[in-house]
Amino acid sequence: MLTKVRESFTGRGKTHSSWHPSFGHENNQEGPLGSLILNQQSQYVVNSSRILEYVREVRLALRLGKRDFNVCFVGDSRIKRLNSIYRGKDRPTDVLSFPWQAQEKQPPRRLGSKRARPELVSRSTSDRPAREFQNFLGDIVISVDAAKRNARKEGHSALNEIRWLILHGLLHLLGYDHERDHGEMIELELALRKRLRISGD
Repeated sequence: MLTKVRESFTGRGKTHSSWHPSFGHENNQEGPLGSLILNQQSQYVVNSSRILEYVREVRLALRLGKRDFNVCFVGDSRIKRLNSIYRGKDRPTDVLSFPWQAQEKQPPRRLGSKRARPELVSRSTSDRPAREFQNFLGDIVISVDAAKRNARKEGHSALNEIRWLILHGLLHLLGYDHERDHGEMIELELALRKRLRISGD
């Protein structure tokens, strides 16, 4: 999945502010329904086709319908800067989520219920952006450096770690928050790992 090009810990993070990745970088690919895979680091080669394949699978598993999201790969220095700006934590992390709109989460239903995902209430200050991006969930930013370190620690492949991070970031985009809930997000995340055959067991 990742091939080292030249030499080159951290908990999962999130933020509810917006950011703007710079486009025009090499190895950017468009995925299903307009999802973009953006590679903004040069330490490792990212196999975008494998990532896009997984994005399709996770979209189906979560029944996203027309809703889409972007995945952006960066290095430790970039994600450290973002973590500092948006979360006030001056250290690198492995994944950050940037929802397109501020969202309020109702208490999520249990995993076995008819609807496992939380109800989202969007607050939009402008009708036009809301219409243009009504199906856009936001951006997931992943540090490839941290993903490689996490993979070594967990004893699985870097590709599997990237899949875990995409899933984790996407659940944040959908309104879940493991820092504030009562274990619902972690329960759902572990169940989805098994369903997607990426549990690493």
